[in-house]
Amino acid sequence: MKIKFHIKKLGILLLVLLVTLSSFAQNKTVSGTVKSDDGEPLPGVTVVVKGTTQGAVSDVNGSFSIPNVPEDAILLISFVGLKTQELPVAGITTLNVVMEPSEIGLDEVVVVGYGTQRKSDITGAVASVGQDRLEQIPNTNFAQALQGAVPGVSISTNSASAEGGDMSIMVRGRNSIEASNTPLIVLDGIPYGGSISEINPDDIQSIEVLKDASSAAIYGSRGANGVILVTSKKGKIGKPTVSYNGFYGIQEIASLPDIMDGGEFWEFKSTRNPDQITDSEREVYESGQWTDWIDITTRTGKKQQHTLSLSGGTQKMNYFVSGTYLDVEGVAVGDDFTRYSTRINLEAEVTDWFTLGTNTQLSLADRSGFAPNWSGGTAGAFWMNPLTKAFDEEGNPTIYPWPEDIYWGNPLAGTLAESKDKRYKVFTNNYAIVSVPWVDGLQYKLNTGVEYANREQASYYGRNTKDGLENGGESDVNNRVDNDYTVENILSYTKKFGAHKIFATALYSYQQSNYEWHRIEAQGFPNDVLTWHQASTASLVDPSSSYRKETILSQMLRLNYSYDSRYLITLTGRRDGYSGFGTNRKWGTFPSVALGWNVANESFFDNVEFMNQLKVRASYGENGNQAVGPYETLSRLSERSYLDGTATAPGYRPTQLGNPDLGWETTKSFNFGIDFGFFEGRLAGSIDAYNSDTYDLLLDRSISPVHGITSITENIGEVNNKGFEMMLHSYNFQQEDFTWTTTATFSYMKNEITSLYGYLDEDGNEIDDLGNRWFIGQPIRVNYGRVFDGIWQLDDDIANSAQPDAIPGDARIVDQITVDTDGDGIPDEADGVINDEDRVIQGQRDPKFLWSLTNTLNYKAFTLTFFLHGVHGVEKSNSLMTDNVWSSRRNTTQKNWWSETNPTNEWIGNSEDNQTHGASFIEKAGFVRLKDVTLSYDLPKNLTSKIGFNKLRVYATGRNLLTITDYNGLDPELDGDRDVPLQKEYLVGLILGF
Repeated sequence: MKIKFHIKKLGILLLVLLVTLSSFAQNKTVSGTVKSDDGEPLPGVTVVVKGTTQGAVSDVNGSFSIPNVPEDAILLISFVGLKTQELPVAGITTLNVVMEPSEIGLDEVVVVGYGTQRKSDITGAVASVGQDRLEQIPNTNFAQALQGAVPGVSISTNSASAEGGDMSIMVRGRNSIEASNTPLIVLDGIPYGGSISEINPDDIQSIEVLKDASSAAIYGSRGANGVILVTSKKGKIGKPTVSYNGFYGIQEIASLPDIMDGGEFWEFKSTRNPDQITDSEREVYESGQWTDWIDITTRTGKKQQHTLSLSGGTQKMNYFVSGTYLDVEGVAVGDDFTRYSTRINLEAEVTDWFTLGTNTQLSLADRSGFAPNWSGGTAGAFWMNPLTKAFDEEGNPTIYPWPEDIYWGNPLAGTLAESKDKRYKVFTNNYAIVSVPWVDGLQYKLNTGVEYANREQASYYGRNTKDGLENGGESDVNNRVDNDYTVENILSYTKKFGAHKIFATALYSYQQSNYEWHRIEAQGFPNDVLTWHQASTASLVDPSSSYRKETILSQMLRLNYSYDSRYLITLTGRRDGYSGFGTNRKWGTFPSVALGWNVANESFFDNVEFMNQLKVRASYGENGNQAVGPYETLSRLSERSYLDGTATAPGYRPTQLGNPDLGWETTKSFNFGIDFGFFEGRLAGSIDAYNSDTYDLLLDRSISPVHGITSITENIGEVNNKGFEMMLHSYNFQQEDFTWTTTATFSYMKNEITSLYGYLDEDGNEIDDLGNRWFIGQPIRVNYGRVFDGIWQLDDDIANSAQPDAIPGDARIVDQITVDTDGDGIPDEADGVINDEDRVIQGQRDPKFLWSLTNTLNYKAFTLTFFLHGVHGVEKSNSLMTDNVWSSRRNTTQKNWWSETNPTNEWIGNSEDNQTHGASFIEKAGFVRLKDVTLSYDLPKNLTSKIGFNKLRVYATGRNLLTITDYNGLDPELDGDRDVPLQKEYLVGLILGF
């Protein structure tokens, strides 16, 4: 037995030894040298075993050595600016590697509208945002990824609601005074008219921004404000791939103004209006249980999104299918947003010359629920007196928080209302491609699109709310249907002969948009049981409806020519007809031309070793803006019913004069750009300068009211925009385990009104429009008013000042108007009067400067990305500075009020006798924001493959973590100072692929 046992142990030992020897026999040391294509040794080249972190970096002689390399391994050899190589080492122990230059980004294919082009062949100002940027941070709409990524594109968050879709996007400034400045969004080749929050960013492959006139001219009448092309993902040839991308996070209020609490408000009112303190206010104050209205109407927000997708393809067909669930509970109580969406992208090559495809998205956006009323009406949380009661003894929201002042309702009333707000949407792009067999390079594409949206909205305020109690129940039911149909016939021809290459595109398209809206408002219900489903029983029913239809016909020709990839030209002409314009100007023609020179491809450039890329671009063109309603050119009547005895008879009155000459706003634009790359791509970027003039603005000219109409829309006025843009991308450091890259953008924009109505003063200068705050030679949006200059003090000589009616503690106003007192013809002394003529421009409300800085650091499997965003040269009014508190009925912010014992210059006295005298309180609203910080970890492929995955990434993201600003309102980026506050977000996520 012992002998058998020892023999067994010996056998096991021999087996282990054989396995070990076999293992060592399969591994080896691989060494070699790395050289450039001109034979020079290359130090710093990274050589790693694919799927692992095992590797080495070449030394000053270009040599490297890696021990213990498996026989079946593949080496990845990479260096910035050079093409990455994959070399198997089976049967090899020594490698001699020659690295070839990589045309950094030049061979990248980008979407340019009605087709694609190599980046090296583009002559216009086209910026591309790839999938890596979209996946870098978790976003719920694509504008969040676009912000700061493209120079010249200004994106600001107007309100911080749960949906996150209220964002303004402008490309190269504000072109129009009254018409829209929003760029055209094209999704998979079809104009998109919905909310950006309804496009799932996880479904997006790339985004291109057409900024100059030449690039956007192919969209003619709608390209004046730039074009954003969004392309969804497509399947790739290979086995089916299943991917999951999900995150969960919380939201917290980033910052709040110093709204007074109950104790501070008691002191404020005791000083200002002590005789108006009510019994209920005194009771709440003495109990110490005052209400923090901001606190009870906000919460810790939650956000989660989950996307599951399936993709793959064969030589004949590719597919991408995804489903996404997004759920956001905003920081405002009742502010919820949920989106369900699915996408089906299929393309099948039926024959060698015939292809069919579809890009279809189905979505449901649920906005049901009411956030508290923050700023207006009778129940603003920011305005609400803190010495009131939010809840009754049973814990229910009070109907009248202030018993002695029933003007005020409870800001929480919306949480008691029944609500429905759902939008069902279909966006589908279906196409057929015919490659004409007998003409090489000739292709016809029938491209169709349908966008259908049905929004159902309903609300009911019952008798447990102020409005419901006072009106016997109050309901509001809305139904809106939007239909857009697009049919495009696209003919393209590509031909290469010798050094010549042409790419021609012809288009004929038809687009029709229909909008229909119905609404029923009702009051006075017998009970609250059936909510809005009982309008027929209401004592007051007010129905209303609206309908709109518009059509656009377009033709377009574009020719791209390239000689030897050195000399490039693009010629474009588009003609659009819009049903909404006058009979004399329904059609507009928009031409453009662009030139490019790839200097780096010239033979004389071969000796320039430090620079690997240089392209010069120039373009000129015209674009249009049709942004008026479809019936603006028609004379119209409005209903004005009258009483005929005891009966109501229908009546009408004129409300608009027709204008058959009303037509397009037109923008003429020139762009000059340079694309460059240094040190084999270690530093690359682009610089663009532009100048654009927009004329025939759509403005309302004042006319004699003899017709009962005070204005008529005409094509008058001009605006100029000019600017400078720069983008840089650098590889700062690259070693075996660590790399550091930086992307920076900078934009300067100057906006100026150059003409308005053509009215001249006695000196021959064009007259400004003071009523609308439009001034010749100034930006479209400016701050205009009297300048605050501190506080009048007790020992000031007020009686002999320009404000003799002021008292100590009032605001001092700068006397802007000067007169000539010594007769030399030069104004040298203030006129001593404060009136409307002392109003001046105090900065602009659109930014002059934008910049961003993105740093990405990779250490082994860890990646750290942080994104800084800066906005400067913008000023705005801080509405929180007002003390318009209606005899201390409304709350305000805590301030350093003037008093005889506190003679400050910061703010007027805490008394209704003290006045601001119409002063404007303008503050610098520029800011620097740490927008995003993301730390991620990618599990090595040799480990993920063992558990059945080809990708596994975990990450954590912080958003809006820090803001540096001089603005003292709610937030410098938001439109209002009494609205849902901006949030900080903390998210964790997981990306899987198998």
